[in-house]
Amino acid sequence: MRVGLVLAAGQSRRFGAEDKLLAPLHGRPLCSHAFETVASLDLDRRFACVRTDAVAERAQAAGLEVLRVEGQPQQSDSLRRGLKAAQDCGATQVLVTLADMPFVPASHMADLFDMAGHDAAASSFDRQRLPPAVFSASRFAELLALTGDQGAGRVIQALPEPQILTLPAQAFLDIDTAADLERVDREAKPPKTTLK
Repeated sequence: MRVGLVLAAGQSRRFGAEDKLLAPLHGRPLCSHAFETVASLDLDRRFACVRTDAVAERAQAAGLEVLRVEGQPQQSDSLRRGLKAAQDCGATQVLVTLADMPFVPASHMADLFDMAGHDAAASSFDRQRLPPAVFSASRFAELLALTGDQGAGRVIQALPEPQILTLPAQAFLDIDTAADLERVDREAKPPKTTLK
């Protein structure tokens, strides 16, 4: 069973008072891009870990099931919440992606599933390893034991090179501030959200 998990419970402290995930990008909230891409994949279940009602509404509008993460969660808290839900429904592979990475193509995510096999596969850009990543059930216990704000970063860093897939240049966008988002909205073009 293949499951998709979008982590969308961050607090966006560097973005300012506004919720970064709801800020407009090409006419839609930033988070909606990732939600819609995951919704387009051939998966058995699709979850979004969220902290606010407004982001939950966007996830549901895209067809994702909402998992609430209370308080002021770190990345590992969201990851554990999502992995437990995936584990409970019998997942054999879980895609983990971030709601603030709007331009990762569906084809890249699909390729990660094939590359992961019975272990794991992750993405890279300019020598930096990062999500999206796919983890098989054999990795769940290791991921559930993680703590802190790095999420699955330590696991991704330890993967062998053949299990790393390079992201297209336009897919890697670091949106931390309102200025970053304005620049991206002007310059970058969104990819197709489906595999068709």
